[in-house]
Amino acid sequence: MKREIRLTTLWMLTIIGMILHFNYHVGELFYGIDIVKPEANGLVPISTFIIRTLFYHFPIVWIVILMFNTKRWVNLILFCISLLYLLAHLMHLTKELMSVNKDPSQISLLGLVFGLSVLLSIEHFKFWKDKP
Repeated sequence: MKREIRLTTLWMLTIIGMILHFNYHVGELFYGIDIVKPEANGLVPISTFIIRTLFYHFPIVWIVILMFNTKRWVNLILFCISLLYLLAHLMHLTKELMSVNKDPSQISLLGLVFGLSVLLSIEHFKFWKDKP
């Protein structure tokens, strides 16, 4: 399989994983669990916009860049970005593992997303190194 297709697929699977992560939180409403944050006022905070942009919107941009990029230095930047996502997913998984109320669904999903981000970084590294 062409590396660009692998990278695109890994980015898309990571996006899907983060969407599922959010849906798992919201899904707790169906079981009567109060997930309202303290001091919630009905307004979506800017931090939510930032998180959505980082984990939903930007990966779509990285995919578009992959589709049209021909520069090796851009591949290096995408590799560095993939490392940042790897660290973010590691921290997210670690936070869930340290949580008092561990959710096995979240742990398994975040573990999977972390594994995908490891593969993503490895593939980006190879793409950067192999591309003439």
